[in-house]
Amino acid sequence: MAFLACALFVPCSGEASFRQGVIGVRLSDRVGEYVAWSPDSRWIAEPARAGLRLRNVESGEVRSLRAPAYLASPFPPPGPLDWAPDGTIRYLTSPSFPPFAGSNASTLTEVRVDGSGVRRQSLDLRVGHTDWAPQGWPLVFAAGPYAYDFDKGPIGPKPSLFVVDGFDAAPRRILQIPRPVGEEAITEPAVSPDGGRIAYQRWGRGFNLSIWVIGAEGSDPKRLAGGLNAAFTLEWSPDDGTLALGAHTTARSGQQVHVVPAAGGKLRKIVDEEILDGPAWSPDGNWLAYSTHEGEIWRVHPDGSGRQLIATIPGREPKDLLWSPDGRRLAYSAPPPPRSD
Repeated sequence: MAFLACALFVPCSGEASFRQGVIGVRLSDRVGEYVAWSPDSRWIAEPARAGLRLRNVESGEVRSLRAPAYLASPFPPPGPLDWAPDGTIRYLTSPSFPPFAGSNASTLTEVRVDGSGVRRQSLDLRVGHTDWAPQGWPLVFAAGPYAYDFDKGPIGPKPSLFVVDGFDAAPRRILQIPRPVGEEAITEPAVSPDGGRIAYQRWGRGFNLSIWVIGAEGSDPKRLAGGLNAAFTLEWSPDDGTLALGAHTTARSGQQVHVVPAAGGKLRKIVDEEILDGPAWSPDGNWLAYSTHEGEIWRVHPDGSGRQLIATIPGREPKDLLWSPDGRRLAYSAPPPPRSD
């Protein structure tokens, strides 16, 4: 059963604002990557066995929200929940058995926080990775091959990027790789805070990864960084000016914190140590939070200065770092390290 616990992180530096503490909100290891904060930072929405569960981080109150199941499909959800400023919670689910509409169609669902107004919409294709604009719309998602056949090649649609401008609006394709070769793909889209641009990862031949930005209308695609081995996080700064990523620059390097100007510029490593999860921007844009394999959670300024230890969680691997909108709390899950036989 999912649980929630709050604890005061003990800082290691003397900065005045941090002496007041950062409240840690521990999430279930099973659903931590799918949760969403309420706009007022008082509640967290998380998937439940039937519908959703809302948890008050101040009082501990728990509310059950009847809605179409989020984790019912044998396939993992393509992205986290979204709690929009108007109080609506939205999410996408992968094709289920029996399917809601079409054997390969993902479903968009929205529900109000009182459980009313449930609506569902088929997107007519299987959705890959997703992201929501901070104001709720647009929804951006990647689509592409469902599998690879060694003889026939990619199975399914060509790698593409789609935008949905509102409920009942048809997805519009803004980008496509017209003649994909091998493992070429578009993944991990990220909408800028103003909703005007979309960052994404593009995989090329030989697992060559590059980071791109494109306008939400499909204009001016621009390559920001290339030659990466892997990237597990891609997140906009609150002022739209910088992208932070946790990336492997070579096959031998561990995952490290990097930043790159969204208008174009050099990819810059700001933390030398290998990280486990993150980086995650604080809402004021002053900090990037990340975790390590040693069970530590750190924060650092985006220029690489002022690195501070926030918390130590012995024998655990902190993941799914997510700041509350007011910047006072940091949600995380803390599963044990994988067993090595």
